[in-house]
Formats: sequence, C-alpha cells, structure tokens
Amino acid sequence: MRLYDTLSRRKRDFRPLKGNTVRIYTCGPSVYSYSHIGNFRTYLFEDVLVRYLRFKGYGVKRVMNITDVEDKAIIAARKEGVTLAALQKDKIRRFFADFDYLGMLRPDVVAKASGHVPDMIGLVTRICRNGYCLKGDGNVYFNVRKFRRYGRLARLAKRAYFGRAKGDDYVKEGLWDFILWKGWTRGDGGVKWHSPFGDGRPGWHIECSAMSMRYLGETFDIHCGGTDNIFPHHENEIAQGYAAAGRLPARFWLHAKHLTVNRKKMSKRTGNVLYVVQLAKEEIHPKCLRFYLISERYRHPLDFTWAWFMQETCHCEHAEKLLAALHKVKGPGDGRRGQAIARRMLDGFEGAMDDDLNTKLAFKRIFTIFRNVDALLKAGKLTANDANAIIAAMKKINSVLGVF
Repeated sequence: MRLYDTLSRRKRDFRPLKGNTVRIYTCGPSVYSYSHIGNFRTYLFEDVLVRYLRFKGYGVKRVMNITDVEDKAIIAARKEGVTLAALQKDKIRRFFADFDYLGMLRPDVVAKASGHVPDMIGLVTRICRNGYCLKGDGNVYFNVRKFRRYGRLARLAKRAYFGRAKGDDYVKEGLWDFILWKGWTRGDGGVKWHSPFGDGRPGWHIECSAMSMRYLGETFDIHCGGTDNIFPHHENEIAQGYAAAGRLPARFWLHAKHLTVNRKKMSKRTGNVLYVVQLAKEEIHPKCLRFYLISERYRHPLDFTWAWFMQETCHCEHAEKLLAALHKVKGPGDGRRGQAIARRMLDGFEGAMDDDLNTKLAFKRIFTIFRNVDALLKAGKLTANDANAIIAAMKKINSVLGVF
C-alpha cells in the first residue's frame, strides 16, 4: 500500500510505526457554522482510508478534533448575543447527524478543544522552555524565524517575514509569528482560562498539536485534512511538534482537494454552498451522495453539478439492482465461474486502492465487471454458488466504499 505524502511530495510505502495499529489524526469541523458537502468530501476520504486500512488487516485508532475555541466562533457568539456553547450546540449536533447520514464510522476519540486546554497550556510551556516563544501585547507567539524548517510542507515560495500574526488566518503567504496563547480581552467575554501566561485562551494551531500528542503520542502515523489545512495550520503543527519534542508529529500528511460547485469555489458570501440536509430534502439517497463524493480520487478536484451528479449516481443504483438480481439466482453448480469473477473483482479493487486510494480506478474496474456479470445473468449462465461468491466479494468491497 502506497500513500501520497504532502511533505515529501511523493508516494511512499505505508506501514504502521508501531505494531499493527495505525494511529490517525484528522482535523474535524470548526463549529462556528454548519459543515457543507465540500467539508464532507474530506471527511469521507478519511472514512474510506480508515475502512481500507481495516480491510488490509490493520487496527486503527482515529482521533478527530472539534474546534470549539477560535476567533470566528467567539465573534459569531458575540454578534448573536449567545454563549459560545449555545452557538455551537446545534452545529455539533447537525455535524454528527450528517456524519451518520452518510454512513461514516465514528472516530475512536472525538476531542473538543475546550475540554483539553490544560494539555495546551502544558504544550505551550514546553515550547517556551525550549526557547521558541515571543511575548507581547498580552499574547504568547511562536518565534517562527527560529525554526529554520518552516515552510517545507507548503513549499513556501515567499519567505518574507511579516512579524506577528493578528489572527489565525494569514493575509499573505510567508513567515508569521503565530499565536500560541491569546491574552484575554473584553471582546472575549467569558471565554478564558487561567494559565502561567495570564488569563486567555489557546491559539488555533496549538489545539491540534496538544490533542494529537495526548491521544496518539509525539509521533503518529497519518495526519489528514483538506488542502486548506496545509498552510498555515499543518505547517504550524509541524513547527510546534519540533519545538516541543524535536520530531515530526506525523509520518504521512494526506490532504483532500476541494469540492467546487458549478466550477466555482464554495462560498457562504456568494451563496454557492450546498449542505447535506439540502440534498436530503431533495430525496437524494445518502449512498448516492456518498458515492459521488468518493467517486474521484481524494487528491484530485471534484466538481458538483446537478446534471453530472444525477448521471453518475445511476452507477450506484445499477449496483443495487445487480445485487438484488444475484440474490434471486438459483440452480446447482460448483461456483468456479463466480469465484473467478470474485477474485478478479477483489484483486482489481485492492490494486487500485493500494495506489493511494484510487477510488476512481476502483469504481471503473468494479463497474466493468458488473457489466459482464449483468450479461451472464441475462444469459442464465450463473448458478447460485456463482452468485454467492460474487455477492461475498461485493460485500467485502462495500465494507470500504459503503455505497452498494
């Protein structure tokens, strides 16, 4: 099995760091707003990754964070005149309702940032003790110029130094002293914790570093997210890991490309956004939506249009009809033909998925075999044992894809 590592920019053979268990950290939702289908494309890629690792015989421990302490959430809560917890309660509920609707496996650990602030304070203390901190304006910053490897993940073309970052999102690509701990201000309201650096709250980037270290150790196997996480978030996680522990936090960095709608970036400002609940109201079957969102390899762009979506989901519906027809097959026979078809189906699927989770090629190979099976069914050339062998192979494949 080979996976494409963003840091090295190449596919590498994958084996767990320790034993037979793969330790994975996946960046979860920021719950100041609802998650759209573009977000769920990334979560589905991670779901397929976990399922396929188990298909290969590995154990998996997956940790996913909930970012419930951040600038955008605090600003939104202040505008709506509600507490941070009240603002986010419905967003978190909706997220997991959509998560379950799309048939995703729940992570082994769901870590809310607000419940792990002592871990973050401890990690900031370690980083400062090792000489990587700058203090000013009541905040604690990471001294990015001291970490000479900064920018390797994102391949920063511009390495100009811009000083202290005012927030979590940078206006320019380059070197910024990013915030590890934010001193409390009146605008934060009741969102604050006591720390050796003064009352305040953690910066966005330190949250994931602290929670991944707590549950997976200082170095784990795979860190996932969308391509928007590469810079600055994952870049800063790498800097924090080296500063605290002298090592790279994850051995593989996997990133999913964005989903566009009608060839345009999804944006709440322009209204070019689709939510899972919208498609559910259109009576779109969740398996069809799941199929569409994983029909292209995770590293390649995927565009959503209604016409293309309806055309592509016909493949998913055809598979269900084929399964139903196979269940009705009767008649004696040794099942050798079905066993040969099943073996070819599984080998083709595994070969595609071993090549960096190439779901597009996997589906192409599966549907080619389905057409042959359909022809054999219509010609009456399959026995009950043949059908059972093909059904068993489809079920095994579907334990990863979850669409049939």
